[in-house]
Amino acid sequence: MSYEIKKVKSTELQLLKELGIKTFLDTFEDSYSDEDFQDYFDSAFTIEKLAEELEDSNSETYFYVVDSNIVGYFKLNIGESQTEPMGEQYLELQRIYFLKEAQGGGKGANVINYAEERAKALNKTHIWLGVWKHNEQALKFYNKHGFQVTGEHRFVTGDTVDLDLVMEKSVVH
Repeated sequence: MSYEIKKVKSTELQLLKELGIKTFLDTFEDSYSDEDFQDYFDSAFTIEKLAEELEDSNSETYFYVVDSNIVGYFKLNIGESQTEPMGEQYLELQRIYFLKEAQGGGKGANVINYAEERAKALNKTHIWLGVWKHNEQALKFYNKHGFQVTGEHRFVTGDTVDLDLVMEKSVVH
């Protein structure tokens, strides 16, 4: 099964929006009210907001493609585009989502490897991400790949405020 990581183009914003909403719902379907989901989607997944993120020179958004099918996406942020002020030596790995039927099979590891290569190319010494503290599967996965919990940050979905764990790892140059 061949895969490709390709940068999202401005002509693919509608596809990114649909994928973002679907994968978020798949991941957190039992965690929030319909109103909270809608509020989050209305703020995070408008075409205007996604276009703004795509035009940001400190952010890169990618599709994960398997056998010509887009099955997931993720975002990398540096500098002031990070969701927390982690500093210039950090690269944030954000919004790592795959369609439910496409999860597993090493895709997440491929994304981490890609993020590490980008961090090296950008002369960053650390990668960090936020993960919901109740997502045991994700916590185990990231820990297995060298990430350690270093703090917490707030993640707002509608009227619900969750504390996510901040996990980071060093990048070996």
